[in-house]
Amino acid sequence: MFKHVKDMEYTVHVDRPDPRFAVLLLEQFGGGNGELKAAMQYFSQSLGCNDPKIRDLLQDIAAEELSHLEMVGEALAMLIGGVDTVPRDFAANHMALLGGGPLLINSGGEPWTANYVNSNGDIYTDLSSNAGAELRAKLIYERLLQQTDDAGVKDMIRFLLSREESHNFSFMQAIKTLKGTGVNKDFRDSDFSKKYMNMSTGQGDSRGPWNQGSGTSYESDPNLRYGGPAQYGKEPPPAGAREVAPGYNDHTRNNPGYNQPQPPQQ
Repeated sequence: MFKHVKDMEYTVHVDRPDPRFAVLLLEQFGGGNGELKAAMQYFSQSLGCNDPKIRDLLQDIAAEELSHLEMVGEALAMLIGGVDTVPRDFAANHMALLGGGPLLINSGGEPWTANYVNSNGDIYTDLSSNAGAELRAKLIYERLLQQTDDAGVKDMIRFLLSREESHNFSFMQAIKTLKGTGVNKDFRDSDFSKKYMNMSTGQGDSRGPWNQGSGTSYESDPNLRYGGPAQYGKEPPPAGAREVAPGYNDHTRNNPGYNQPQPPQQ
């Protein structure tokens, strides 16, 4: 059961109407990185999550994202201002004509769509997607902060920006507890899963932890060595305990009571 608490998480203050900024702020109401997208994504993921701790995390943050949607919507309504009379050059004509409140569209007028929601049924994949989503939302709020001089609106945006940072931190910490599980397991074709292909030519090839160390091999000229049809050969044996074994059942990997079959001892 859901309950609406009339006291908002943050009390929204708007100094004066600003229809131009209202159109920009729509990005966080009905946009691809906005608050509704986040709430629907985390809630949808929670329904397919069999880890009770991660499920609780997803539902807690999903609920807070709905409160952020309410905050942004309240700010939008105040930024639009009165619509009893609408000037011809009104910057938010579509909102004024279609109800006087925020619409589920982005700043370019595109309607919100469920295509924004990423829910894959693999906890590691979903949490990684969520961490990135929080950073994208934070970036948009940082840019919105530069587009208004309204002290009340700026304070609200700073609050929301800080909560995006908090959610990103929570997701990143949760990911650390899932190392070696789900999609983070190594694929059985281990020879190619630890190989970096240098696919550019000329000066400026760079080296770093992404292409050296941790068991990674570096191919300086992959076209010379692998040009033509791929020759994988026979499937190699498991390279270690973290590698996905034969007979792995994708439909049961999130079941906490499921015992993963172990590869036969060599």
